[in-house]
Amino acid sequence: MGTAEEYAETPAGSRLERGVDYLRHNSRAYLLIAPAAIFLLSVVGYPIIETFRLSLYESPADSSVETYVGFQHYVEILGSDIFYQLLWQTGRWVVVGVAGKTLLGLLIAVHLKGDIKGRKFFRTAFLIPWGIPYAISAVVFRWIEHPQYGYINAVLLKLGVVDQGVGILGNPDIAWLGVVVADIWIGTPFMAIIFLAGLQSIPEELYEAAAIDGAERWHQFRYITLPQLKSVILIATLLSTIWTFVSFDTIWTMTRGGPINTTSTLVIWIYQVGLENGNLGRGAAFSVIGFLFLLVFAIVYLRVYTHGGEEL
Repeated sequence: MGTAEEYAETPAGSRLERGVDYLRHNSRAYLLIAPAAIFLLSVVGYPIIETFRLSLYESPADSSVETYVGFQHYVEILGSDIFYQLLWQTGRWVVVGVAGKTLLGLLIAVHLKGDIKGRKFFRTAFLIPWGIPYAISAVVFRWIEHPQYGYINAVLLKLGVVDQGVGILGNPDIAWLGVVVADIWIGTPFMAIIFLAGLQSIPEELYEAAAIDGAERWHQFRYITLPQLKSVILIATLLSTIWTFVSFDTIWTMTRGGPINTTSTLVIWIYQVGLENGNLGRGAAFSVIGFLFLLVFAIVYLRVYTHGGEEL
């Protein structure tokens, strides 16, 4: 009988024995990581469970009485027009923001890797936007986009593009653009530094060999740089997507979700419903839905990326 057949006929009990034997041999390792695992479960797991429990109750913020309503909040949310408006605005905010940060970050990283004069200075300078608190950066951009005193309108007026100042953050059609520009400016340095670290790990011999074979810079970038940065791009964009999805400071400081909710995202709406309006149960239901969207996205994203058995 062949080895494959013997393995196929292995009784289930032996698998259990192998599992017990594995745990016995690695018990010390599991004991060492147990405190950290318990801490993470208590810090991360408990709030998630409590949020889901709270979403099943009518829980006014000004009362200690909770009324069980089951999945009523979810039914009302999924049947409301504002939910789908928020989904569209959140998706637009995330896609444009992450795409802008990724492309600009990669462009900056490629240039900073080159032998340019003042490279150390520029590497340090590009970290400044990321090091400034988000709320402060948002205030700065709110002034930059001010219809009367902002630099953007001053330049447009000087060039004769407009006859009078444009209220970017007060216009429902373009307010989200004014906010997403600020978010891209804040988040691009992180992407640039991550990509720069990845670029520096690529062996120079690959580029030298490609140059000898007559490959142009674009072909080197396409067939060497991008494949070698694949894992770095995955992690960076995944982190950026999560951070952009849950971003609160920039939007709230610049527009508070206005005008007429055109810059609101799920996170902004959760704050307004749960804390400002005092409907903790409904706000918790929105939170659970947002968490599920992020979870599904992360799983699908990782599975698509690792399709074909590739390792991170």
